[in-house]
Formats: sequence, C-alpha cells, structure tokens
Amino acid sequence: MLSQEVAVDNRRVQRMQAGAASSGRVQRIFDISRYGCQIESGDLADGANGQFVEIDFGSVVTRAIIRWSDRARLGLEFARPLGSREVDTLLAEPAPIRLRRL
Repeated sequence: MLSQEVAVDNRRVQRMQAGAASSGRVQRIFDISRYGCQIESGDLADGANGQFVEIDFGSVVTRAIIRWSDRARLGLEFARPLGSREVDTLLAEPAPIRLRRL
C-alpha cells in the first residue's frame, strides 16, 4: 500500500488514454498509469470502496484496491505499481480484461 504522501503525489502522474476492451462485464478502460486505472465494470457497480480485486489484462495480472466508484465506473489503485514497459504493452495491445473480487 502506498503512503498518503506518495498516493497524493501519484495523482500528478501522467495518465494515458486506453482503448476499449471487453470481456464478461468489464467493458472499458478509460485511463491507465503505473499506479492505477479507471474502468467501467457492471460486475462491481456496487463499488465497495476499499475492497481488493484482481485485474487480469491478459498479459498482466495484478491486484488492486477500489478507491472510488461512480455508478459503473471504478477507480483502482494497483497494490504494486506496474512497470513502464507493462503500461506501454497494455496501451499498444489492448486486450479483454477480467476483474474479480478477492
């Protein structure tokens, strides 16, 4: 988990727009950075802030915590920051994603 100071600083990290991806009810990734992403998910529309989830991007599987929810949109903070190459790969080759509660 990131410290409060690091988490605040991460809000200044450049986020990249991601292409649409669909699998199950996860329909779209809106943006992604090394520290988290914003997705649309009918599966977790109830939001449960603070709940841990596993997100499978196909080439990358990681754990995240739900930081906020607004209807079907969720803001996820990765438990461990992704590498720059992993983010570049996800942006270059969008794939269907899966999300599950832990």
